[in-house]
Amino acid sequence: MAAAALLLLCAAAPGGAQAQRTPGDPVQALVQSLEQQYSSALHLYQVGRLDEARAAFDATLDRLLGTNYSIPDTPALQKELDSLLDRIHAIESDTLDSGGMSNTRPTPKETIPELTFPIDAATRAEIEKSTAPATTASAPDKAQELPIELNDTVIRYIHYFTTTGREGLLRDYRRAGRYRAMIDRIFTSEGIPDELIYLAQLESSYDPVLVSRAGARGMWQFMASRSEDYGLKRTAWVDERDDPEKATRAAAEHLKDLYKEFGDWFLAMAAYNAGPGAIQKIVARTGYADYWTLYARNDLPRYVRNYVPVILATALIARNPEKYGLPPVVPDAPYQVDEMPLDAAVDLKLIADCASVTVSDLQHLNPSLLHTRAPAGFELKLPAGTGQQVSQVLERIPAGDRLSWRVHWSRAGDTWAALARQYHLTPDRLAGANETTASTPIAEGTAVLLPVGADGGRTAPRKKTSRKLHL
Repeated sequence: MAAAALLLLCAAAPGGAQAQRTPGDPVQALVQSLEQQYSSALHLYQVGRLDEARAAFDATLDRLLGTNYSIPDTPALQKELDSLLDRIHAIESDTLDSGGMSNTRPTPKETIPELTFPIDAATRAEIEKSTAPATTASAPDKAQELPIELNDTVIRYIHYFTTTGREGLLRDYRRAGRYRAMIDRIFTSEGIPDELIYLAQLESSYDPVLVSRAGARGMWQFMASRSEDYGLKRTAWVDERDDPEKATRAAAEHLKDLYKEFGDWFLAMAAYNAGPGAIQKIVARTGYADYWTLYARNDLPRYVRNYVPVILATALIARNPEKYGLPPVVPDAPYQVDEMPLDAAVDLKLIADCASVTVSDLQHLNPSLLHTRAPAGFELKLPAGTGQQVSQVLERIPAGDRLSWRVHWSRAGDTWAALARQYHLTPDRLAGANETTASTPIAEGTAVLLPVGADGGRTAPRKKTSRKLHL
């Protein structure tokens, strides 16, 4: 980000820390405190402490979103929320493009070695014998099936994946089961060869939240600029590059565009990795529009040379792993979910209460969410079989309170007085939120709404403090 732009981000927001607040005005006091908190987070960012900065930005937003006030009905807070989201999004967008502000790690294509060892005759003969021809017929609407070429480079990677790289390959084959049906459905509709599922294996090992050092994200490793070309939204709440289905559709459209441009799936795959501009320049400079010719002439960049051979080796072994001496692969089961469009922003802790699952479970099913809150309009995925229960409980909670309220599932012996003490509410306030009176018995298994945050209530019972420190 340019220095001038960063200085603009450092400036206080309108109505923020530098605004004159009315003495005793609690809203302006909150805005001023939030701006101070934001400034502290911004300082962490400026000195390069990116992980701490991200946590501090999140904490600032969480504090505002969890306030007792109704933000849409409080103009100063709505203005502050919009300003914070804009500023934090600008910072995150800039740093994500360079690999910061996230947990980055090497991608599979960065960890697979370049192989140059000679192929002995026995190894070649064994692999050629094991390699079965494709038996699947082309779907009518596919441009063509991926041609599989068995040359020395591909043989080297078959040998690698059946020896040194064996465990990683088997892990990825298992993990592919979570998404294969979805990817096959989208690829068939777009005319993409089935084998290009292994492009996602090489890019991310089917990890929907992987962030590369270069700032590419998701199962298909989209950079920010490329994701915009294919309609993947990036906001302060959501990054759709991490949404497996939306990113798969974007990848299919991108691959189809690359095939139309180059007329060859191998060059399209290389262009997916290097960028179409880089491959265009190589083809224009050499006059060759054939991947293997460019490979043999050593005209491809080093980081592109083995991208296609690895995918081909992976696809060949996958046809029949047992023929290559690998054990049978039992793929992971596809995720089974209920989908619920949100008509108001909601905290995942509340949804977790409603569904009797953990926040981690929900984050796992909704990897595109950047925080533990989901915005209005988001299509929330829930564990299969929980959607109706969640909807029924949410309908009882005012839309403006879904970022602060919680739910307690009653047990035998629960009373309004006991629950009120546990959650630091008054019995009348607690019973009133549940449209009953404090004298009415609570049936076991009832979803008791907790209007925490409304009257200073706490989201969890107070725990005794231990003298022992757990580090």
